[in-house]
Amino acid sequence: MDYSFLLNVFDAAIVLGVSFPAVFMASKIPRAPLRNLSLLLASFLLVHGLYHLAEALATFDALSSLGVLSDAAVEPAGWVLLFVFMVYYSRRGG
Repeated sequence: MDYSFLLNVFDAAIVLGVSFPAVFMASKIPRAPLRNLSLLLASFLLVHGLYHLAEALATFDALSSLGVLSDAAVEPAGWVLLFVFMVYYSRRGG
């Protein structure tokens, strides 16, 4: 077990732990623009946590293909969600 595994598991636990209450709280917001902003940010957190989980599991030889999947699909999906959040915030936020 190396440090990258431990750090990715720790990051995944923290980010996923924050994302679930954020999704729940966002679903309770009555104003659509604020709810959409919150859901976009919570979605980014969820995808980013899944990225760290996949990276942690990819350190095992049997699951090494998860590293390619996380780098090729999960990480770009997180960046796209963050970019959509930025664009939506610049149009509808504050």
